[in-house]
Amino acid sequence: MQKNIFLDWSEKLKFDGESFPRDTLNRAKYAEFLTHFLVGQGYDTTRESGDEKRNYVLNLNSEWGSGKTYFLKRWSNDLKNNFPVVYIDAWQQDYSDDPLITAISSIIKQLREQADMPENSPKIQLPKKALGLLKAAAPGFARSMAKRYLDMDLAAFLQADNDSELKDAKDGEGNPIDLSELASTMVKQLIDEHDGKKKAIDDLKIHVANWVKTVTETQKLSYPAFIFIDELDRCRPSYAVEMLETIKHIFDIQGIVFVVATDTEQLQHAVKAIYGEGFDARLYLGRFFNSRFSLKAPDLKSFLEVHTDISKLSGEYLAHAGIQILPPNDDAKITLSNISVILDAFKMPPRTAIQIADRVVATISNMSKGSKIDILMLTTLLCFYEEDHKRFKRIIARDLKYQDKSGQDVELKDYIQDHFGGCESLIKMQINPMELIPTLTPSNYSPRANTYGPDIYVLSLKLYLTEVFLKLFSRPSVLFISLDSSQYDEKVAPINDLFKTLITNSKNEPQKIGLLWFKILNIHYQVDSIKATEYRDYVELASALDLIEEGAEHD
Repeated sequence: MQKNIFLDWSEKLKFDGESFPRDTLNRAKYAEFLTHFLVGQGYDTTRESGDEKRNYVLNLNSEWGSGKTYFLKRWSNDLKNNFPVVYIDAWQQDYSDDPLITAISSIIKQLREQADMPENSPKIQLPKKALGLLKAAAPGFARSMAKRYLDMDLAAFLQADNDSELKDAKDGEGNPIDLSELASTMVKQLIDEHDGKKKAIDDLKIHVANWVKTVTETQKLSYPAFIFIDELDRCRPSYAVEMLETIKHIFDIQGIVFVVATDTEQLQHAVKAIYGEGFDARLYLGRFFNSRFSLKAPDLKSFLEVHTDISKLSGEYLAHAGIQILPPNDDAKITLSNISVILDAFKMPPRTAIQIADRVVATISNMSKGSKIDILMLTTLLCFYEEDHKRFKRIIARDLKYQDKSGQDVELKDYIQDHFGGCESLIKMQINPMELIPTLTPSNYSPRANTYGPDIYVLSLKLYLTEVFLKLFSRPSVLFISLDSSQYDEKVAPINDLFKTLITNSKNEPQKIGLLWFKILNIHYQVDSIKATEYRDYVELASALDLIEEGAEHD
């Protein structure tokens, strides 16, 4: 009867010298599901006698940055309480030219540790005889002989129709060669290589099965054994392919399940690097796995929270550094959420999204005391820079016309309308307006007490782009045009006119109020005084910073 396995990743955990934060992406449920599924595939006592144990290979497909290494390490660590477990980081060991030796050494070492046995324990050790057979089984003797004596490929030699084709064959010193004797020797060597290899593999399977049995019996663990292979897509193409071949043809041992974690798309590129671009890599990889489970990428906000150092976005840090950002938020996660809204609207891929978020943080961390900046403006410009350098330069130069893909001259406002007109994502500001500006002085009205209290004020990204972003980069002669000109003034209003609009707003529309407060604070904090050329310098300096792919422990 299958055990019920419950995994709790709600707390931070440290093991093997690494620290693993709590499961902010809610992945434990996937690990539980896969555990029950794989246990049923690898060991089921309800099956017929002799068929209880089976071999199974699962491909855990997960794109870069989606947390597969965190997932695999935390999952494998939890399973050690119930099953024999081996975790292999293929990328850290691809300096080896032999994936088989990599796998065997990891299996021996980790099973021995799990069984709490000394290094010299004979119960989990590969006998010298078996190791010798493995080395002797390595192909190449016959081929090297043909190359040495004939300076030709072995296949060409063996496929010759008759000896007459090779009658003039000579060795390296120019002496004639007895081809019949040489052929007999080479064929015998090939057969011996094949037999030796088969015997070595058969012996190896027996040893591995016995090691697993030893761990289950000494530690009172259950079948199946789990072997996790991580980071295969980051390995050298030849090494990655050989590792898959090793798993498929050598480790098809009953009672063992493999979980091979890859970014399958990247692994397909590795296969094509070996077999050519026209090779059907997807079909080829499908031969190695019984099934594939895709670990979905988290939403961009959660993704960035894992990969970005947001400490320098906190209200506490900004106050201490004397830096004013817009929109102001004490909670760094709200600021990061605003950044992710823009990145998501530009459809930035995960790696690029991390780069841009890091550039925003790097810019803030290098600002001097008394500095101010519009985070939304900076992020939007970084996205334009990443998307199209020429368009970015034209925006900075206030040349808002450019040619689209069809060669037509269009305005930047048309681009924004086309790309973001349907965007409903909201920018958030957690502010207390009456504390920031206690008294409002609207045009043509006497001063009034500010009645807007603490709250999360919102405005859509669409409105920000048209009402704030375009304003900064519009030519003086160009009228400011909004997406909904019936709802908003087309003129640039000073702060008193904004106060007037605010207190005479009878409809009390949340997004309009949010936009008005953003504009008011833009003037109040003098963020509107930052010139386009200053943003250009920020962007070009920060964009020189490129993210180097993180190590597995951060994935």
